Amino acid sequence: MANNYYEGTGVLMLDRVTPVIKALFSTFALDEDHSNGGQVYIAQIAETNEPQWSDVLDGLADLATQLGLPVLDDGELSIPSLLEHLAAHFGAEQNEELANLIEHHQFEDGADLDALFLIATCLDDGHHLAVIQFEGCWYCSKPRLFEFGGNGCYLSREVQVFRTSSQVLQLGDQLRGAVLTADLEGASALIVQEATNLLTGVSDESFRLKLRQRVIERLAQTPAIGAA
Repeated sequence: MANNYYEGTGVLMLDRVTPVIKALFSTFALDEDHSNGGQVYIAQIAETNEPQWSDVLDGLADLATQLGLPVLDDGELSIPSLLEHLAAHFGAEQNEELANLIEHHQFEDGADLDALFLIATCLDDGHHLAVIQFEGCWYCSKPRLFEFGGNGCYLSREVQVFRTSSQVLQLGDQLRGAVLTADLEGASALIVQEATNLLTGVSDESFRLKLRQRVIERLAQTPAIGAA
């Protein structure tokens, strides 16, 4: 029998660890003592800590109590209800991204860093979280094919980038297939999609549109590979 695992480490780039940061990221083994230049260590370690939304629920409930906010009975307690109370307390009740998250996110099973980042930036109690960097890997107790890989994410208000090693394998296979069949349309579509994925991670719409145009211009100006 083989067992599969996922582990990862990363940093929160912020001014200081506050009650909001503790409420949201303690489930990621937040370590205030393992910090350097505004970077605070977080981790997910197999069979040690598995970050769950249920842990975040407990943290937010404790935070609401600390702030003297009304908390529902245990039977009615939920992350959406707590976030609504906390958003009002921090003046973020009009934030459309947070409202959309509260309405549509399931808040079940594993806690996802992009959602936690959004919540943290809306509930800023002086932490001024600017960036999350995280790298992880999954592996198997037996050397089985394609049971090993990695992923990374860079999260900020301005730019968000996600990549996995399996995406690289898939892209390479698709691009090779297009080259072997001389499928210019298919190959170009793959490359455009990769560029589009990066551009989508830029939050400023005006800058994103200008950036897209500049990328097109630079591609047109770049000498063909292999040209003299």
